[in-house]
Amino acid sequence: MSKTNTENTIPEMQAPETAGGLPLDVRVRPIAPMGNLLAFANVTIGGCFKIDGFRICSGEKGLYVNMPSTQDKNGNWKDVCWPVTAEFRKQLNDALLDGYGQAIENLQATLEATKGAAEKPSLSGALKENAGKVKSQPVKDAPAKNGQER
Repeated sequence: MSKTNTENTIPEMQAPETAGGLPLDVRVRPIAPMGNLLAFANVTIGGCFKIDGFRICSGEKGLYVNMPSTQDKNGNWKDVCWPVTAEFRKQLNDALLDGYGQAIENLQATLEATKGAAEKPSLSGALKENAGKVKSQPVKDAPAKNGQER
């Protein structure tokens, strides 16, 4: 299911997944790449616990997920939450990366639809084009009144 984020015009993608019986509601917001950062994501676990601040990044070995983190007074970054088991880490990472893939597919479909609409001539464009043609046509003299020549 696709949803538009009202804070900006970047589409937000939702991908429900299940992990150990708990549904994961993943929402991914792709951004224009900034370094290796490609998207931000949020996850709601079991419909009752939401975690914001996941970052989807690209590296030499492919895409990876950074956990939400905060900077301490010494400038070091510390994760504020993390999966406890390797199994849940894999399920969470897979759900986030699948959500990113779906969000990118959605963006591409939107761009293709927009591209098709942009190729169609607009009414105002057609009027402007015809106005230019009319101005370039030679002007004919109006017929004289009462059959008299000018």
